[in-house]
Amino acid sequence: MNNKIALITGGTKGIGKAIAIELAKKDIRLILTYINDEESAKQTKRELKAKIIQADLSDFKDANKVLDSINKIDYIFFNVGITDRTAFGSVQMEEWDKVFRTNLTIPFFMIQQLKDKINKNGRIVFTTSISGIIPDSVSISYGVSKASENMLVQYLAKEFASQNITVNALACGYTDTSWHKNKSKSQIKRIAEKTLLKRFAKPEEIANVAKMIIENNYVTGQIIRIDGGFGLA
Repeated sequence: MNNKIALITGGTKGIGKAIAIELAKKDIRLILTYINDEESAKQTKRELKAKIIQADLSDFKDANKVLDSINKIDYIFFNVGITDRTAFGSVQMEEWDKVFRTNLTIPFFMIQQLKDKINKNGRIVFTTSISGIIPDSVSISYGVSKASENMLVQYLAKEFASQNITVNALACGYTDTSWHKNKSKSQIKRIAEKTLLKRFAKPEEIANVAKMIIENNYVTGQIIRIDGGFGLA
């Protein structure tokens, strides 16, 4: 039986759940967080026999609750992310700070506290975004926080190299998840037309790359674009 353990934040739906399903196939024990979708959490627990922790990862207190549940860990996937679509000129400091706290600051301090608990040959993976590489028309705080995550990955890759712990980012393009549930069909079509493949990614396609990172010992410090050729169409 595989004795590896993985933490996936936001692991009960969307990209996080797709990654959890891939890891479960390898008999990796799972610790998954969620914030408020009880039904998805219960269903995922039944399906994957995972340990589920309710945690708002914009809050250091909840982050510490997750950290307290970990003695040793092999794989960490920082998948939780939030956005704020307030137009430039009206962005409030509180919302800007919450986006950065969730997407960048708390993951950094969680890694810092876990640094001596990550087993040799471990993996740290951030779900970032194409918006951290190509500016979006909205969500300034989201794009800038994801660009910062991409840089953090490279710094952390240097910090953990001596332990053979790799650190990488999945810079995802637009993916078919509930994140986009409020977009109109015409808006989704307009975005898809900006990709070479003329569609959004499937969560499983992101998870396949996550699986590759788990299995590969030589990929580190990389921002891996999974975007269907976004911006090249």
